[in-house]
Amino acid sequence: MTPPPERDQLFISYSHVDRQWVDRLQTMIRPLVRSHGLRLWDDSQIQPGDKWREEIETALAAAKVALLLVSSDFLASEFVTNSELPQLLTAEEEEGLRILWVPLRPSLVRRTPIDAYQALLDPGRPLAAMNPVEQEQALVKIAFAIEKALAARHDSPPGAGTKTQGDSAGRPPATVPLQRFATSTCLLRQEGGRWSMERHPLQVEGYREDLGGEVALTMVKIPAGSFLMGSPEDEPERLEREGPQHEVTLGSFFMAQTPITQAQWRVVAGWQKVGRDLKPDPSRFKGAKRPVEQVSWFDALEFCRRLSQRTGQRYGLPSEAQWEYACRAGSTTPFHFGAMLTPEVANYDCNSVYENGPKGTYREQTIDVASFPANGWGLHDMHGNVREWCEDHWHDSYNFAPGDDQPWLIPAAAADERRLLRGGSWFSFPGYCRSAFRNYPYPGDAGSYDGFRVVCLPQD
Repeated sequence: MTPPPERDQLFISYSHVDRQWVDRLQTMIRPLVRSHGLRLWDDSQIQPGDKWREEIETALAAAKVALLLVSSDFLASEFVTNSELPQLLTAEEEEGLRILWVPLRPSLVRRTPIDAYQALLDPGRPLAAMNPVEQEQALVKIAFAIEKALAARHDSPPGAGTKTQGDSAGRPPATVPLQRFATSTCLLRQEGGRWSMERHPLQVEGYREDLGGEVALTMVKIPAGSFLMGSPEDEPERLEREGPQHEVTLGSFFMAQTPITQAQWRVVAGWQKVGRDLKPDPSRFKGAKRPVEQVSWFDALEFCRRLSQRTGQRYGLPSEAQWEYACRAGSTTPFHFGAMLTPEVANYDCNSVYENGPKGTYREQTIDVASFPANGWGLHDMHGNVREWCEDHWHDSYNFAPGDDQPWLIPAAAADERRLLRGGSWFSFPGYCRSAFRNYPYPGDAGSYDGFRVVCLPQD
């Protein structure tokens, strides 16, 4: 048996039915082979007389990045299911192997462990379903993702930046029954040149997570469904990074009814550390019922991890798709309140106006959460007060964005890769509080306008 070259870095796993895609991909990444000294391995390199199973296992052991070309034939392979894939997953967990996958054709990948990792393309629109030009563009994207994964530091923690659900995968306790909570919602109507609130009572379903010390976290059930993510081209103050609009389908999940408050933060900050210390009182504007602020993405993630460790569940930050879906609550207007934002329904810089709307008294600070009516699904403060962290990495458009509720992550991204903030804050112009508006800070940023809320997925 001939051992693979020491510099083999990319292992390509595929079904022989899909060999044409391996050939096209190898053509696309040939410049990387020349400029980076990249070595590829696929089973076409096994020579007659070699023991193919041993050759594959040796190549697997030498790989730094594994690229899975997923189709129904790939998933039907007994060798892939029983030998190759288990080795890859073990190497990812224990040795830092990077796993990337590409949906070639429709398959039941959602019923496999592969679904826990970031797809390089939208699984709802696999490579074979694209036209030739789109296929070439997709292959370019795949090549850049491979290049970035191969350039990742060797001492990166195992599994870093590869799993799609990570800390955003959680389940409410099976022993906690769902309850109904009373709140109110409203729409803004224009009458005779003036905007007025049309308020309605609202009953929402969810549960309360007892944090101790008479502090609880109210989680609201968000129904499964589909929506158009992003803003239409004719929306006032729209930015290019809010498009193109694309359909996203989501499963049901639970979301915190309000941004995390300073009281909730203080309790969890006192719990056992998972990865980093948390200041018990980081906020600039003090108040137990005010949202916690001056917290970074890393701080918010630590909060989620402590909450998960304490409860036995896995709470996390929402994906950007989950956040916008929950914010809109079935609406298609710039705000879930309607076409306008007024000082009577949100906390923002109301010295500025949206589309000739009304001005008001600028509060210049955060206020207690749930001071205004909720949206149609019972969530408060989705517009203004504090911006809210999402799990995703920043992408400057929705080209090739996932069509599901998974966070859109960059494989093998650096720790300081930009993340997402949504919703606007007390400091924001009203146009920056729109449902579709996207901000792209560094994860270490922690302004007095930056907070978060958590999500938890339901029981299967």
